[in-house]
Amino acid sequence: MDDFSFQERIRRDMEGRGIARTILGVDENASPHELKRAWRKACKENHPDRNPGDPDAGRRFAAINCAYQLLAYGEPCEMLIEDNPTQYAMSEDDKYRLDNAWGLFLWWRDKFF
Repeated sequence: MDDFSFQERIRRDMEGRGIARTILGVDENASPHELKRAWRKACKENHPDRNPGDPDAGRRFAAINCAYQLLAYGEPCEMLIEDNPTQYAMSEDDKYRLDNAWGLFLWWRDKFF
């Protein structure tokens, strides 16, 4: 395994966990009890049976379950990343990605030296 794929895996995991916390409305240090409470509340509000006229209710409900599985049990879910694509911050000339330290350093070096 090369360093790039390892870093990409870690980035995707961290991004997925951030999205999952946002979906459930919990902070980074939420206890298992708080996670379960937030999951139940979100499920009740977004269940497709409670929102029969909403075509996106099923997708939201699945994302809520995915978020809970990731935060509670560490089971990754690609649905979280695929449904919430991240736009990378790019430099003005689209030469460097500014979402990581190395890209930011290279941009800074070229801009100021």
